[in-house]
Amino acid sequence: MPKRYISFQGLHGAYSDLVCRKFYKDYLTLPCNSFEEAISAVENKKADVALIPVENNIAGRVADMHFLLEKINLKIVAEHYHKIEHHLMTKENINLSKIQRVFSHIHALNQCKKNIRKLNINPVNFIDTAGAAKYISEIKTTNSAAIASKLASEIYNLKIVKNNMQDSKNNITRFLVFSKKSKKIGLDKKVITSIVFNTKNLPASLYKALGGFASNSINLTRLESFFVNKDFKQFSFLVDVESHPESSNFKKALKVLNLYSTKVKMIGYFEASNFRN
Repeated sequence: MPKRYISFQGLHGAYSDLVCRKFYKDYLTLPCNSFEEAISAVENKKADVALIPVENNIAGRVADMHFLLEKINLKIVAEHYHKIEHHLMTKENINLSKIQRVFSHIHALNQCKKNIRKLNINPVNFIDTAGAAKYISEIKTTNSAAIASKLASEIYNLKIVKNNMQDSKNNITRFLVFSKKSKKIGLDKKVITSIVFNTKNLPASLYKALGGFASNSINLTRLESFFVNKDFKQFSFLVDVESHPESSNFKKALKVLNLYSTKVKMIGYFEASNFRN
């Protein structure tokens, strides 16, 4: 049986790598330098699917993902929610009381701010969490640590000196999975459909464009706006709705959306994660 690959942004040991291994045990993980590279890996057949984080309940939406979603040629085929657990790690022979600096991604540092302050450690921004763990494993200094995943500590042979450094115990990140083709899903399943659209430059166009979902009893679970050009004159909207795209109600709502939009692009549909329950 040929090997299957799932691409992600970051080094081995990144949280995306951890989530790939959790939900796609039969796949080999393929680290990439950027979200664009992870997506391109699927487009260029280096990977079968790509897993990308899109939002966190504390840090908010992931930067640049909206621009990627508008231009992407792949389809969203799944969603996964994962509880993020940050751990403080050092080399084996370093004591917690000796740590003066901690390296990690800006979001991880912000999510551990109170605990970092309690330990009187100086936070230092790093490009990503797994990269910080790798860096700590390679440097000679004995007063530095990293905040990263348990997987990163195992890969880079680091000792966890404090578990669960995050200030909030309810730290959840949502990930989307992208593929070249959509999966067939039965109409009896609970399905989320994602759409990107631009409204016409008319009064109440957004209200009217979304009215079709309301009149057809379709629930919106997500609505976000973002600029698509540098002069702030054009908005795009990203919407997630609880409906199968083949349902009659969805088709009626889509007609209304098209009526008040200059562009409508369905970027995927997928079975709703059990986390939503």
